[in-house]
Amino acid sequence: MHPTILIVGASSGIGKHTALTFNRNNWKVIACSRNLKALKAMSIKTSQKNPKIEPVKLDITNQIACKKNIDKIINKFGVPDIVLLNAGTNNPNSKNIASYKETKKLFEVNFFGIVHCIELLIPHLEKKRDTQLVIMSSVAGYRGLPYAAAYCSSKAGLISFAEAIYNQCYDKGINVRVICPGFVKTPLTDKNKFKMPMIISSETAGNIIYNKLLNSKSFEIVFPKVFCYFMKILKILPNFLYFKLTSKLLKKL
Repeated sequence: MHPTILIVGASSGIGKHTALTFNRNNWKVIACSRNLKALKAMSIKTSQKNPKIEPVKLDITNQIACKKNIDKIINKFGVPDIVLLNAGTNNPNSKNIASYKETKKLFEVNFFGIVHCIELLIPHLEKKRDTQLVIMSSVAGYRGLPYAAAYCSSKAGLISFAEAIYNQCYDKGINVRVICPGFVKTPLTDKNKFKMPMIISSETAGNIIYNKLLNSKSFEIVFPKVFCYFMKILKILPNFLYFKLTSKLLKKL
């Protein structure tokens, strides 16, 4: 019997390469995304020696369909040992100071879609116990960054949400963890029009996530470490210093 991981947002980038890494290491992978075609292509290319990657179409912004499909996943494959909620989007290069339409659209995926998945999955995970519920956030959630108000606030919300539910879930045998990466080369970051410091590949990110989920118990997983620790320093800077730094950054963007 192979251990099982459910990855939401597995068709590209970090999710895809995390799925492939777990598959190479004999995990059964339930790969979910709105892009079923990409999931099927990934599944076909995987080695016949390993458990098959199971592609499942899942749109986390559609509440009714999401509940129906998660119920189907549990009924067909059982309760996974690890759930990785990786789905997310961005509005790169937007120069709007505030846009209700953009922010709402982004939160529907990055925050409310993830929270709905958590609500649906917890009753199943607590029955199995000794499971991991892993939420993909970002170091962008540490502080507000220029031209990224919606993205930063959605990721900050996920970090706070994960912290808030940690103890309640721990009592039910669910280990809540949060991943806060820096820049990773993905189809989303390819749209950025600025130089991204210390960017790493999706393959490297997938390997790090695999090793950290299996070999550490830390609440927060960060990579690349040097860049993430720099962002942690920004997090604790006094506001007047932080705003001086970001005003200089704003002029370069």
